[in-house]
Amino acid sequence: MFYGSMVITVLRCLSVCLVAVLCAVSARAGEVSEIVVTGDSAYTRIVLSSDTKLDYASFLVSREGQRQLDLKLVGNVAPDAKTPPPGGAVDYYEINRGEVLFNLTTPMMVSRALNLSPTTVESRHRLVIDLVRVAPVRFDRAAAQDAEDRRAYSAPSAYAGQDSGNRFAGARPDKYVVVIDPGHGGRDPGASSHNQKREKDIVLATSLMLKSLLEDTGRYEIHLTRDSDVYVDHEDRVSMARDWGADLFISVHADAAGNSSVSGATVYTLSARGERRVDGTAKTNGWDLPIETGTTTEVSGILADLIKRETKSNSSIFAEMLIPELAKAGPIVRNSHRRENFFVLLAPDVPAVLVEIGFLTNRTDVQRLSSERGRRKTAEGIARAINNYFDKRDLLYAAN
Repeated sequence: MFYGSMVITVLRCLSVCLVAVLCAVSARAGEVSEIVVTGDSAYTRIVLSSDTKLDYASFLVSREGQRQLDLKLVGNVAPDAKTPPPGGAVDYYEINRGEVLFNLTTPMMVSRALNLSPTTVESRHRLVIDLVRVAPVRFDRAAAQDAEDRRAYSAPSAYAGQDSGNRFAGARPDKYVVVIDPGHGGRDPGASSHNQKREKDIVLATSLMLKSLLEDTGRYEIHLTRDSDVYVDHEDRVSMARDWGADLFISVHADAAGNSSVSGATVYTLSARGERRVDGTAKTNGWDLPIETGTTTEVSGILADLIKRETKSNSSIFAEMLIPELAKAGPIVRNSHRRENFFVLLAPDVPAVLVEIGFLTNRTDVQRLSSERGRRKTAEGIARAINNYFDKRDLLYAAN
C-alpha cells in the first residue's frame, strides 16, 4: 500500500488492460455469473466470476461530487447473476451492457488486478480487482487523466479492425508528483561561503536544474515550493506538497560546519523525536489523513499508524537509493543517511528527505556547487535516484 503520498498511484498497465477488438471477440465473450465486493474503507476487493477469462478495462471517474470505478467488459453480466449487496468502499453499483459502474464512498485506486484461472476449489474464472484508499487530490488527478481514454473506449467503432496492441498506444501513464523544496530564500539566506556564495541561491539553481531534468523524462509532474528569491514558511512548504498530492518531497539545502575540512553530501529522514511531533503538527496545520468520516476511533488509529509507517519506510528507501547516486556526483559524508527533527519532514503521508548537497564552509564544495557543471552533476544524481525509486514502485505494482 502506498500513501502520500502513499499513497499510492494506479499503473495504467493494471487499470487499462488492452482488450481484443470488440466485434471480433464478442461472440466468444463470457458472461459474468457473480459480482462480490468486500473489504472496508481502506481496502476493498471486487471479484467477478465467469465461465471464461474476462477481458476488461478500468477507469476512474470523478464527476458532480461522485467518485466511481468504471469497469468495461468484453461481454455482459448474466441476467441471473448473483449480486449480493456490496461492502467495503462501494455502496452500490450499476450494471449496464458491457459495463459495471461502482460508486465509491471514499477515493480509491486500483492497487492490483488479477485474472485467476479455475482451480480445484473454484471452477470458474475470476477477475480480482483490489482497491486501496488514496487522497482525494490523487484520485481526481488520475480520473482526469483517465477521462480521454474512457471516451475513446466508449466509441469502439473508431478501433474496428485495428490490432488490440495498438489500441491505447498513445495513452500516457499516470505521472508521479515530485515536489522540490529549495531551502531558505528571501530574508533567510542560509549558510554563506568564504567568497559570499549564499545557500539560498545555490540550492535554487540546483533545484531548477533538477526540475528541468525530471520534466525532460515526461514521467513526472514537478512542483517547486519556490522558484525565485522569496521566503516560504516551513508549514506552507509541507502544505503545498500535500495539496499537490506529492508522491515524493525533496528539500534541497547546503550545509555549514565549524571545521572547514568537512565536505560532502548528507541525506536526512525523520528522527524518532520528529516522529513524536507528527500527530500534533498535523493537527495544528490541518493535515488530515484520508480516513473516512465515521470510522471508529480504534480503526482510525490503526489506519493512521499504517499510513505513517509506510511514509517512514518509503522515505528511508529513497534515502538509501539517493546516497550512492550522490556519491557519483561528489563526496558524501560518513554515515551519510542521518535522522533529524526537521519540520519539512513532518508530513504524515508524504515520503520526504532533506538533502544537504555539500558544505559552504569547505572551499572544494563551494567551487563544485558554484559551477554549473558541479550543480548539474548533483541534480543528475538526485534525478537518477528518483527514477530508480519509482522504477521499484512500478515493479512492485507489476509483481502484485
